[in-house]
Amino acid sequence: MSIRTRLTIWYTAILTVILLLFGTGVYFYVTWQTIQNLDSRLVQVAEATLNLALARRPVLEQRNGRQILRLQGLNALRASQIYVQIIGPSGLILVTSPNVTDEFLLVPLDPKTLNEMIRSSDKMPIFSEAEHRNSPPIRVFTKALITNSGDLVGYLQVATSLEELKTAQNNLLFALSIMGGSGIFFSAIVGAWMARRALRPVDELTKTAMAIYRAENLDRRVMVPKTNDEVSRLSRAFNEMLERLSQLFRAQQRLIADVSHELRTPLTVIRGNVELLRMQSECCDKEMLDAITDESDRMARMVKNLSLLSQMDAGVLQLRLQEIDIKELLGTILRSAQVISAGRVKVSASAEQGLKVEADLDQLKQVLLNLVENAIKYTPEGGQVNIDATAGYSDHVRISVSDNGPGIPEKDLPHIFERFYRVDKSRSRALGGSGLGLSIAYSIVQAHHGRIVVHSKEGVGTTFDVYLPIKQPGKNGNLPA
Repeated sequence: MSIRTRLTIWYTAILTVILLLFGTGVYFYVTWQTIQNLDSRLVQVAEATLNLALARRPVLEQRNGRQILRLQGLNALRASQIYVQIIGPSGLILVTSPNVTDEFLLVPLDPKTLNEMIRSSDKMPIFSEAEHRNSPPIRVFTKALITNSGDLVGYLQVATSLEELKTAQNNLLFALSIMGGSGIFFSAIVGAWMARRALRPVDELTKTAMAIYRAENLDRRVMVPKTNDEVSRLSRAFNEMLERLSQLFRAQQRLIADVSHELRTPLTVIRGNVELLRMQSECCDKEMLDAITDESDRMARMVKNLSLLSQMDAGVLQLRLQEIDIKELLGTILRSAQVISAGRVKVSASAEQGLKVEADLDQLKQVLLNLVENAIKYTPEGGQVNIDATAGYSDHVRISVSDNGPGIPEKDLPHIFERFYRVDKSRSRALGGSGLGLSIAYSIVQAHHGRIVVHSKEGVGTTFDVYLPIKQPGKNGNLPA
């Protein structure tokens, strides 16, 4: 997951938590404030009702065949949603307001709270909520009526409908959800835009670094922003690192070139002296001279390879491009491979007709001979080495060199093109390898704008695939990873 995506997720998550906490706070505060206002109103109506009860006597009325008591002063509540009941000490309803429905004529507004107060010795006023069948929920204020002498004469219950409160709560919850969801959605968009804007210099730095890597040009530098921020300091540090690497790389090139050049003279002297010693047949042991000759030859090949690598690193290797017929080239490689094999392993070659590439013939021969020679060396006697050429991906030719040898361990595959790397150190030395052949082959193929890929399985064998462009070297197709 990219940093841009993580930043966007964090922005959105933090804002979501903030909006959730804010919305929850607003919802509960508005609900609490509304209930406080309702409770204050209920207390005011209760006090007014007590004043009326003390000032006037209730009158007896008939309603649906029932006799009920009414306080004339409560007629103002007929069209309101405030309901009043005065209940005797035993729980019998004594007085009701005109707007109390038939359902509550014989049932208190909140029977449960009333029963609790009747049974309790604590007669403190209580606020509660109650629900009745086919009626919206109500908020009820229950108060014990006690005379100055401390006698309990009854209970007063004042209630109001909570239907408007529930509707307001639902509307508020809907509004908060819409606004919160919209805020989260737009914050995600803005967060993504801000993260992209903030990380754009890092993207540019990454693109430049990858371009330097692909071009293998350590002389190129990244652009340093003038913002003097963290990205600017990172760019400067990156350029300083490139400068240091460039210096080290040039020093390495000079060292390899100088060592290669300086070693040629003593090697020539050693081989000349060996030849002189050979003329004096009784001077030295022939096997000793042969060993000196073999080691000097190996040293000479290593010096030549090092010189070639230094030219490749410095970018001064000149490729003499020409049109090469792959079938003819593989025929030449096959003849050389049969000489190298000397019948120890079977070598075969095949190529599709008409396959041609533009390449340096000598360099391409060296690549294929390195691969074939390695395959022959590590294939047991009686094994098989195959060289095949087919039309590969896009406009590329694929030349494969495969064997049925012991294979390469998986842990070694990422390193086999590194210089002086040996899968089996002792065995490679015994076979005369220098550890530079595959590195040289890789560099030559890269110089031809191609690619070399290895596939291997222990106990089964190894295959090297070389992809070369059919047309001009600068026109690359899609190559496999």
